[in-house]
Amino acid sequence: MSRTDSSFSAGLSHIFTRPTGIVGIGNTLRSDDAVGCYIADQLEACLADGTPHQVLNAEDVIENYVFRLAESPVEHILVVDAVQGSGQPAGSLVLGRLTELETGSGVFLGQSTHKLALSMASSILEQHGKQVYLLGIAAENIDFGMQMSPDIQDSAEMVIALLAGHAGRSH
Repeated sequence: MSRTDSSFSAGLSHIFTRPTGIVGIGNTLRSDDAVGCYIADQLEACLADGTPHQVLNAEDVIENYVFRLAESPVEHILVVDAVQGSGQPAGSLVLGRLTELETGSGVFLGQSTHKLALSMASSILEQHGKQVYLLGIAAENIDFGMQMSPDIQDSAEMVIALLAGHAGRSH
């Protein structure tokens, strides 16, 4: 899915029709893998008070937050994570229901960099009536390092603006 694909924006619009939990996951010590955490931190700072949407930076331990998410009033969960093996250029975006993307029936053929924990969390959340989506950003480098690749940084800034626009801003 290209960065400017209109179906991407339409997909986000659909997700944000219901109260949504935006969950950034990643490892801040592994270069591009930090993108989900970065996006969550930036969004948390700009979402308006009183919005029905929530933001959580789960880092690389989404399993520690799964029951809190399951019991929360949000109906949709949007997981933001780096993805690998999609064959797409670095910074490319993928969006869809996690269960569809995992089974290969969607356009996404790569995997989240946190696949096992994410699959388990998704299963529990779905059992609690949540719809779980993945917004994946194709990673270039997940080696140890503290800086994201320029293409990943550019995509992160675009995703922040899109999510903030759909979820509502405080300023």
